[in-house]
Amino acid sequence: MTLDQALGRYWTEVSQHRASANDDFARMARLNELIGKSRLLSEITDNQVALFVAKRRGQKARYKDTLVAPGTVNRDTELLRRVFRRAKRVWKVEMGEEIDWSLHLLEEPDERVRELTAEEQEKLFKHLREDMRPMVEFAIMAGMRLANVIRLTWKQIDLQAGVITMKMKSSKPGGRIHTLPITPAMRVLLANQVGHHPIYVFTYVCEKSRQSRQKGERYPYSKDGWRKKWKDALNAADIEDFRFHDTRHTAATRTLRASGNLKVVQKMLGHTDIHTTARYAHAMHDDILAAMTAAQSRNSPEQKPQASKRKRQKA
Repeated sequence: MTLDQALGRYWTEVSQHRASANDDFARMARLNELIGKSRLLSEITDNQVALFVAKRRGQKARYKDTLVAPGTVNRDTELLRRVFRRAKRVWKVEMGEEIDWSLHLLEEPDERVRELTAEEQEKLFKHLREDMRPMVEFAIMAGMRLANVIRLTWKQIDLQAGVITMKMKSSKPGGRIHTLPITPAMRVLLANQVGHHPIYVFTYVCEKSRQSRQKGERYPYSKDGWRKKWKDALNAADIEDFRFHDTRHTAATRTLRASGNLKVVQKMLGHTDIHTTARYAHAMHDDILAAMTAAQSRNSPEQKPQASKRKRQKA
């Protein structure tokens, strides 16, 4: 069985039914390109996988002037590992030498948590296109992933029940269902989008007529078509090191700071493992530090003589 045949069968049986189907499709194209679609699975060894990793990590990341992140390379390698495992266990394909996959996984840094400050948010909204502001504001309030925000449909929203239903990435076929409550502020924002489009919630106003699109009409956002306007707004607002995904971090950190309940944030973000949510614990630590500092300052022995001195002077 060739690599291309294995990837095609894996797509038919597994990947196309996953929530991450589009990502898997792109990864399969890269595997075919960098390893060779006609190469037999039995010919792919540790050496071939190592060469793939070296080539992949030397490529440029999309929309950035940097190399792809280690985690991105690892996702490609892990897909290849899943295909190999299925070929061996399910399809009973004759394989070559056993591959030690642990040798090819790159070390990934802990995911940083970048929170948008109130001052940065105010500046960003001043420079964002008016039709993009609701989408970004909603993302900051709801903490939803980019794909869930830009492709949010009215069918997913039940204003009467006050709930948004969406699919999350999961190993389960078709993804995992996640529900999110609608707050009063989110309800107002959503209500203001009614009538713009019959299917999608967040849309943009076309600035120039082209092909089937007419100037002044509203259309749903494509996967990447909004990115230039987003980048332009960040540059104009002089905001550095902030990605759209950081709106999710911002929502999580603010919710944790307000509630002090990590379990609540886990449910809001749809994490299955609370250890994933624990990266936001710094928000609680900051509040605890501030409270402890204030308490110790008020009850410090150094403060008491000063208070007594003021009383004597007043007397």
